[in-house]
Amino acid sequence: MDHVLAQLLHERVFAILNQLESPTAAPETTRLAEAWRTLLGLHEPTESGACKACGPRWRKHMCSVWRVATAYFVRRDERGLDPARSRLKSATSEAFKSATSAE
Repeated sequence: MDHVLAQLLHERVFAILNQLESPTAAPETTRLAEAWRTLLGLHEPTESGACKACGPRWRKHMCSVWRVATAYFVRRDERGLDPARSRLKSATSEAFKSATSAE
């Protein structure tokens, strides 16, 4: 994969994660963003472009973790809406409902 494109996608994903970790964010949203940040950190590309966790077979393409992150956080749906915010908001609501109903 082109290193310039990979760097742009990397920056965009982490910018969105930063936005999701705003001071007004629900604790569940912050935890999910932190989990994504940790997972993506484990799958950082090396100098040669290989994924640290997946190995050299991903030198020319993003590993599956980065493909999912890009699809989830960067791509917009057909209406131009940001899927990351709506999906994460939905997941956070469900997690909150589940946690509060268990009490």
